[in-house]
Amino acid sequence: MNIAGLVITFYPTKETFENIQTYLPYCNRLYIADNSDPNIIFPEEIYNNPKIKIIGDGENKGIAERLNHVARAAENEGFEWLLTMDQDSFFDQENITKYIDCIQAFNKKDRVAMFGIETEKQPSEINNTFQKTTMLITSGSILNLFLYPAIGGFDENLFIDEVDHEYCFRAIQKGFDIIKFTNIFLHHHLGMQQSFRSLKSMQTTERTFHSPIRLYYMFRNFLYISDKYKKYFPAELKLKKTDLLHRIKNHLLYRKQKLQLLKMLRKAYKDYKKNNMGKITL
Repeated sequence: MNIAGLVITFYPTKETFENIQTYLPYCNRLYIADNSDPNIIFPEEIYNNPKIKIIGDGENKGIAERLNHVARAAENEGFEWLLTMDQDSFFDQENITKYIDCIQAFNKKDRVAMFGIETEKQPSEINNTFQKTTMLITSGSILNLFLYPAIGGFDENLFIDEVDHEYCFRAIQKGFDIIKFTNIFLHHHLGMQQSFRSLKSMQTTERTFHSPIRLYYMFRNFLYISDKYKKYFPAELKLKKTDLLHRIKNHLLYRKQKLQLLKMLRKAYKDYKKNNMGKITL
């Protein structure tokens, strides 16, 4: 399988480079697109690996622009597929091996815009069970570079958040499929997790939190895709709205910076209405 890989980094740690080793052997080329601002120095073994190409300019250019840059570069180098990864994600070997095998054996894979896998609950067994879906996250997805130009690339208005889901929606509208292998697993984390006692049940639970700036992007970009796709994907957008409200509620109940969050949400709404998209300006 003629596959390139991409990992988008932001002040990567030792753990990031350990994660890379779990999928590097399965990529003919690995692009590291670094959003650290300013530039960082990578370990010597990264620079010395002929498979790896580092893309970085000392600026945080978000997710969509980096995805587009690397997708075009991989396409120009003759690659057919692009594995996209977050820096905190990693595979167990048997999962990624099965993943590649499943795609190679998949019937009519030329009509699939993106393949993806399970990232929340680890299945009890690994097999080729799959389903059509409407949304996949960037991390662990494998992009069909042949269809990428027809779909139109990733929407750089979004910067981060909803970049992956918007691409999936657009691909489906153009008649292509999004496929998820439900019994193949990727270790992945979104946001910062902390234990808190529930105010309702008084039981201790794990909750995921995000910074006010990240919630700004989540809210603004939800408004953007909601207006764009509400006629076509109402059920998905209803679920996304519920999830977003839950994340905001958790921050207001259990975190500090409450006033800052409310200010950022107000700014997100105003920026969307004024079509101030892309990277936030403060």
